[in-house]
Amino acid sequence: MKSKVLLFLYPILIALMFLWLFGCGGTGKTTAIEEGASWSRWRGPNGDGISIETDWSPQALAGGPKILWTADVGYGYSNVAIQNGRLYTMGLYKKKLAFYCLDAEKGKIIWRRTLPEIAEHMSTPAADGDRVYGLSKYGTLVCLNSADGKRLWTKNLKSDFQAKIPYYGWATSPVVEGELLLLNVNYAGLALNKMTGEAIWTSSAKGSGVPAMYGYYATPVLCDFEGTRCALFFGPRELSTVDIATGKILWSYTHQEISHPISDPIVFGNQVFIARPNSILLEMARPETRIIWSNNELLTGLTTAVLMDGYLYGSHQLISVRDRDWTSWLRLVVPFRCVELKTGKVMWEQPMHIVSLIAAGGNLIMLESNGTLHIAKATPSGYTELSSADVFRGQDKPRRFPSPPVLCGGRIYCRNFAGDLICIDVRK
Repeated sequence: MKSKVLLFLYPILIALMFLWLFGCGGTGKTTAIEEGASWSRWRGPNGDGISIETDWSPQALAGGPKILWTADVGYGYSNVAIQNGRLYTMGLYKKKLAFYCLDAEKGKIIWRRTLPEIAEHMSTPAADGDRVYGLSKYGTLVCLNSADGKRLWTKNLKSDFQAKIPYYGWATSPVVEGELLLLNVNYAGLALNKMTGEAIWTSSAKGSGVPAMYGYYATPVLCDFEGTRCALFFGPRELSTVDIATGKILWSYTHQEISHPISDPIVFGNQVFIARPNSILLEMARPETRIIWSNNELLTGLTTAVLMDGYLYGSHQLISVRDRDWTSWLRLVVPFRCVELKTGKVMWEQPMHIVSLIAAGGNLIMLESNGTLHIAKATPSGYTELSSADVFRGQDKPRRFPSPPVLCGGRIYCRNFAGDLICIDVRK
């Protein structure tokens, strides 16, 4: 009788064990952040800097930030990617480039893997189920197992794909689309098999015209053009819409930015906004591109604006990065503006340090370069702040925040160049 009972219970116990292990992200405990919350790549799942989360409070910063945890993830510019309760980022560890995986709820390091490179990274990892992808400043592209950080494959953009390294190194972040891994490499992109790292297609390393003086650093932006799934590549002399299945350029616009296209294109239907060399709204159309408007009212420089309900929000930066050193550049006070997408008209402006931002629930989540976090309404009627706080709560810490905040699972994550990663509770 006893043996029969054990035989009956055995499959149930096995099933419970699997639920405990795999349903909890391998941590042994379920967390609220795992319930569908995801920010799997640079600027979020849709690459537009907009979160669909609603279970958070825009007034949560009033009275000071509720800091859940802090972690040291090393020097660098990498933002965070979050999926299945785990957070991925990159930073320098003992003078080597390191990939970090942390428990997104508790901040505990789950694994860390290093590469033999001594250079601060400038791109953000992309999480895709059981894999995570990252790109170093010098072009080392790795695919790691998300469970334990084991390296699955490695490629080098220069030696394997004859890609020309930008002046400051690579800053584009990898983007996963279906079975492809997309990167803003060469003149109109590179697509790899995400499972093997083998090239599916690549664009010319030379292209046409004079190459950009300092390179190009924007991340690919996915879009649909004339019924075809495409990616926008903001390259050294051209903005190109490329059929991701074939690598064929379907539409392009030759721009005059010879310095360093950095901020990502913003797509709305068949229209696309770029912030360099001018503020330009284009219509993606054939046979000829139509410029809807062009002015100098929203030159976002290192940061990328967000588009909410027909209005662009972002910092207006009149100078380029080569005009000043990084420290003084990030301390500048510049106009933070709301610009009507349809006309290019400035609706309002607010003086602030340079802001990196995302949006959620009709609100802007803005992180000034000095570490002040603001939440304000996304409205063309004027700047209306709902709450704000110093993410360091007055501590004497490095005030250099070049990366945008991330909202995921009712928490806001902020990271400075020195590697201080801060998790702030903004749940209702």
